[in-house]
Amino acid sequence: MFTLEIDGTPIAVIRASEARARELLDVEGFKDDLRTMTSEGRPLWSGNAAQLKLRPSTEEEIETFDDAMEEDEEFEHEPDDSGTGAAANSADTEDDEPEDVDILFLVDIDDEAEH
Repeated sequence: MFTLEIDGTPIAVIRASEARARELLDVEGFKDDLRTMTSEGRPLWSGNAAQLKLRPSTEEEIETFDDAMEEDEEFEHEPDDSGTGAAANSADTEDDEPEDVDILFLVDIDDEAEH
């Protein structure tokens, strides 16, 4: 697992191979999301590529990720209004890409309805 840091702050844990995690940082849609998503009213990322750093996740970050995935699995087994559960964030890959990428944001993401 790898952690995305933005300007020295751990933002997200990514469960993927290092190559796949690095590829994710080149995806325009993902970069757009980082620029437009906010935490405590501030954008996650200014768009300066030098602020992005990918590093191996710490044991604590891995544990946080695993705990969230376990909660998500438990949640998915319980029906909700939409019929799906989503306790953790995950990025779907294209059909022709063999590896799934799961992402857990370590910071609280503001609800779009609040803006």
